[in-house]
Amino acid sequence: MQSDIANAVFYAAVFLGIVYTSRILEKRWPIADVPYGEFRDDWLAVIVSLGLSSMLAPIAAISAGKIASYTGLGWIKLPTDGYWWYVSLAIIVVAFDLYKYAYHRLQHAIPFLWAMHSFHHSANGVTFITGGRHFWLERVLSDAFLPIMAILFRIPPDMVIAVGFIFFMPDACAHLNVRIPLGRYVTWINNPQWHRIHHSVLPEHRDKNFAACFPLLDILFGTAWIPKPDEYPATGLVPAERVDIINSVIWPIRHLRHYWHRESRNELG
Repeated sequence: MQSDIANAVFYAAVFLGIVYTSRILEKRWPIADVPYGEFRDDWLAVIVSLGLSSMLAPIAAISAGKIASYTGLGWIKLPTDGYWWYVSLAIIVVAFDLYKYAYHRLQHAIPFLWAMHSFHHSANGVTFITGGRHFWLERVLSDAFLPIMAILFRIPPDMVIAVGFIFFMPDACAHLNVRIPLGRYVTWINNPQWHRIHHSVLPEHRDKNFAACFPLLDILFGTAWIPKPDEYPATGLVPAERVDIINSVIWPIRHLRHYWHRESRNELG
């Protein structure tokens, strides 16, 4: 019990330290000015999302366990002896990035998934905290019904930790409101400028730059928009929307209603 409390305190301290450092960087080299209200909205959305998804996490874990047990766990056992550990790590990282890329594209293509994912895109001011701004049911459903990596690969615990760290830097930090002039290296790894194109309000940027880690996937699959050195567009939905506690809980309902209403008008017209 004491060790669990100590671990919780440690991880909370690390999280707060990362958030505090991000705020220093965002104030020192900002891409755009983010009003306090937008930053507060992000925190509100993240708190609601983490709270509700954590409450339902045991149910999601049971569902994922049932699916994995039925389909079989770890179809592919990669070698982990000596240098093979690093080869297997590279394979897992590429496979995981492909999975995240494919699922991300589905979130933009399927109305039901977009109704939830649009909550993330509703952030008018993208900051580090925006990385955690996802609709709570979106997390639960993906955890409960898509244990793809657990089904495909038998991944040792130390490799799981390594993969999480590798993806933290380009995936979570891609939402930093920080100018990082990468120049010709902007296509090497996901970064704030690359991912900002994905959140852009401009129509030419729609459905571009999906990759979580390697922009090469966007280039290979034709979804890349290589930003110019000074290209930092405004972000959010069109028209712009802001969230409150009620919207944080029921967001997809009204967006699906608007979608069905629009589709019915198109059929009639």
